[in-house]
This record gives sequence, structure tokens and C-alpha cells, in this order.
Amino acid sequence: MALVKQIQEANSHSWVTFTIENHIVTNPSEILLLGDFNNWQRDNSAHQMKKEGDVYKKRIKLENGKRYEFRYLSNNHEWFNDTAADDYVPSPYEGIQNCVVDLSSIAVKKKKSTKKSTKKAKKDDLKKIEGIGPKIAGILTEKGISTFKKLSEASVTVLESILKEAGPRYAMHKPGSWPQQAQLAYEGKWEELDELQELLDGGR
Repeated sequence: MALVKQIQEANSHSWVTFTIENHIVTNPSEILLLGDFNNWQRDNSAHQMKKEGDVYKKRIKLENGKRYEFRYLSNNHEWFNDTAADDYVPSPYEGIQNCVVDLSSIAVKKKKSTKKSTKKAKKDDLKKIEGIGPKIAGILTEKGISTFKKLSEASVTVLESILKEAGPRYAMHKPGSWPQQAQLAYEGKWEELDELQELLDGGR
């Protein structure tokens, strides 16, 4: 008897070949390989071992990372074990043991996630714009204006309507220079932005 494993560590399954010599069983014409991997179903010819000369063989694909109990059944209704099994464990029937083929030590390859990673859009610090504080920066961000580029492209009319919608305490602010300031910030012209802000009063 023999268990030959073709370990496929790069995959989730390995191939195992079960082999039995003719002399093990008295006058067998058919031998079934039954176990956890086929739910011990006797009436399925797919579980029948193939006779090759003086031996019977069956090659099956098993999932890595698991242990499988199994036994052999001849057409003479004779159950028997594999002397080359990795282990033996008690069966549900008193005094009878099942064989074990052990693939539990083989790491199971994890499937790569097909989900695309969604990177959050980078936000700019809108508080660098004269006239914009933390509250207004949050209001603009909620309206989809979270970067210097988007602020530079926003019209003064749109900015005024956003502030008016936010309430009287925000409607008093004048966003007339915000798009211009944002354009300089977007282009990295910080010295020019500083010069412009020295001329401004609260963003106006």
C-alpha cells in the first residue's frame, strides 16, 4: 500500500494517489475508495479504483489544510485500512478505526481580493486661504470643494450661495478672492499668495 502526495503549495489543492496491491484483498474485482472527500457514498462508480497490473490505484484532488478520513471497500463487502495512512482515528463503529490522509500542515493559499482599493481623494488645507476658517473649510468640503484646484474653479456666486445656505453667520463672509488665492496655492506660488493676503482684509 502507498499514499503518494503531489503537494501543490502554490495552489489550494494537492493530488493524492492511493495504491493497493492485489494480494491485500481476497479475490477482489472492484475496490472503492470511500471517505470524507466523497461522503462515503458506495453507489458512485467514480469512487472505484482502477486496476493497473498487480495494483489498484486512485488519484484524487484534495483541498490543502485539512485531514480526511477514509477506508477501502471491496466487492466482497470487506472493509480494510491502508497500512501507509498518515494516521488512524476511531470510527463511529466500536473497535474500528478509519485511516487518515493529512494535508493539514500545507498552508492554504488565500484568494486575492478582487475588490479594488478605493483611495480617498487627497484634501488640501483650505484654511491657508485668507478668510476661510475651520468651520467654512468643513462646509466647503461637504459641498465637494476640498482642494485648492476645486476652489480655484468655483465661481464667486456659487461660493456665496454655499455660505448663505449655511446661515447668517457665514453669509457675511466675502469669498471674492478665494478662487484667486486657491489658484496660487494650487500652483505652489506661496510667496505670491503671501503678498496677496497682506493686501486682503478677511479674504476681501
